[in-house]
Amino acid sequence: MKVLGLAWLGSSSPRLEEMTQLLMGQLGLPVEREQDGARVFRFPDGSGFEVFKPSDSAHDFFEHPVAGILVDDVREVRAHLEAGGVEFIGDVHDGVEDSWATAWSHFRAPDGYLYVLVSRPELEPEPHPAAFDELRICVRVSDLDAAVRLYRDGLGMRVVDEWTHPGGQRGVLFGAVYAAVELFDEAQWDLVDDAETGTRLHRDHGLRVEVSDVERLRALADRLEAAGAQTTGQVTRTPWEQTCLRMADQEGEQLTLFVLPDEEKEVRARTRSRLRP
Repeated sequence: MKVLGLAWLGSSSPRLEEMTQLLMGQLGLPVEREQDGARVFRFPDGSGFEVFKPSDSAHDFFEHPVAGILVDDVREVRAHLEAGGVEFIGDVHDGVEDSWATAWSHFRAPDGYLYVLVSRPELEPEPHPAAFDELRICVRVSDLDAAVRLYRDGLGMRVVDEWTHPGGQRGVLFGAVYAAVELFDEAQWDLVDDAETGTRLHRDHGLRVEVSDVERLRALADRLEAAGAQTTGQVTRTPWEQTCLRMADQEGEQLTLFVLPDEEKEVRARTRSRLRP
């Protein structure tokens, strides 16, 4: 039995649209899920704030905002609390495809307020936590100033450190938020080359940048060209329905902009939430 933290807040509100304006329009929280009479807004750490209309009879017993306690096994923790005299309301609920949690169960605590046990596996600690505090991918460039313009002005990455040694050697460190290390076997690398360019370039590394839609892809391509990058291909639709554009930096290094299809975004949303800081 593991209690992992607070991960969800639910509120029954007669002003769903006004709450949406507050949470999404003013605070900038994205809508992660939308159901009949309810919306779940996502915090950057993956936790959720769900707002229900009063017409949602499944939550008409909410007398106030209800906090969700993240646990590894709702049934096990419920049994433990019930053995100690805690009163639960209804049965354990198991999530369906459009549910935020995989299971949940409401209870009334000794303070008289309602709370809920929730499980959501992607918010649980990694079973094999990283053995490092920071991963750096180092790139050797012949023109550091030109490279800095591309990463800083083109991609909008933030310089978090820079240095010059007494002998004149220089380096710049960028913060890469929402990043991943992606490994391809040789056949996968060739498959991607064939789909995106129609030819195999025989490189062994490249930078891939995901954006939300084609309009943003084209805008980023223009911004990168202004910062010194070159477009080396056409906007292409791959057989797996990603939209891609190949570019190159001043050193000729591969830079691919891409957009996932909506279906893939939905399928990958839960696993990719682990990339968020």
